[in-house]
Amino acid sequence: MANVRDPAFWKRFSTAVHLDEEGGYTSRPELKHSDSWLGKQRRKQQRRRFVCLWFWLCFFLFVAGVIAVVIWLLKSGILKNVHLGDGHGTPNQPVDPNSGVNSRVRRLVEMVVR
Repeated sequence: MANVRDPAFWKRFSTAVHLDEEGGYTSRPELKHSDSWLGKQRRKQQRRRFVCLWFWLCFFLFVAGVIAVVIWLLKSGILKNVHLGDGHGTPNQPVDPNSGVNSRVRRLVEMVVR
């Protein structure tokens, strides 16, 4: 453990302790309750909860909106003529050996749309 090398340290320390005990020395101003650390932390926590709630609410509404638009486009027939890839296989898009999976997915989507 290191010792204090300043010889006047203990005198200053003792004087500060005695002044503090007598009430003649105040090291910090009195804080209002609204300025306390705990109050600030609680306000930050409430704000964080509010922002998080709104973020997730907006996110789920956005996803629901996208799903509703896709279902509407499928029902209206606009997406029936849309084909992804030529189906014959190219260097960038090889032939899918599980092409039956696509027909199963298409039938499932058509069942949901009806």
